Amino acid sequence: MRFFAVEAALLVGLMLIYWLIRGAFPERTADAFARARQIIHLEQSLGFFWESGWQKQIIGSRALVEIANGIYLYGHLPILILCGIWLYAHSRGTYRTYRNALLISACLGLFFYGLFPVAPPRLMPEQGFVDTVAMFNNTSYEIQPSIIVNHYAAVPSFHFGWALLVGIALIDVSRSLWVRSFAVLFPTLMFFSIVLTANHFIFDAIAGGLVVLLSIGLAFALESFRLEMRRPVGHVDSA
Repeated sequence: MRFFAVEAALLVGLMLIYWLIRGAFPERTADAFARARQIIHLEQSLGFFWESGWQKQIIGSRALVEIANGIYLYGHLPILILCGIWLYAHSRGTYRTYRNALLISACLGLFFYGLFPVAPPRLMPEQGFVDTVAMFNNTSYEIQPSIIVNHYAAVPSFHFGWALLVGIALIDVSRSLWVRSFAVLFPTLMFFSIVLTANHFIFDAIAGGLVVLLSIGLAFALESFRLEMRRPVGHVDSA
């Protein structure tokens, strides 16, 4: 239990530093909106600028909007934390690798947030987007400490990226059909929630997924290097 408490305190501290740094970046509004328009043009040219059309399909149903809002607001950090605890209990080594992947992705994310701010679709009503969270759950904005808020940290989307990280970790560790089904369902639902609530473009989710996949690869490489360094000098693997 003592080791778990130390690990939890360390991880919370590092993630708090991440949020504080992210929130401290200057709000380069003009750059953020210009880049968001570039993303729209890119998606249009590639044929998948579907976000506003998808949102129009649910905007008339409060129940569907509330479901999308709920997944976005309450399915991010709580599931990430529960998955971390579950991994720690089931496979300490695997937990360490995916924890490192989380931290690596956070560092990469800060690089993009600082240099390439992007406005989320919800701040672009002229493009047909509606801020669904503001419609029914505006208090969630009001209770966020301003010191950690960055309105233009849209790319990469870690709402989706870290949901994908959870899914990959669960599939890696568990052979249970229920766990693996959840591992597929969770990032899928999170993908649709970030788009339907107009918090992210599809491009943002793709970027978040790619950053997380790169981070997982780096984390496994780091773990292999760590194990190699711990191998006794002169040790030779048996055939």
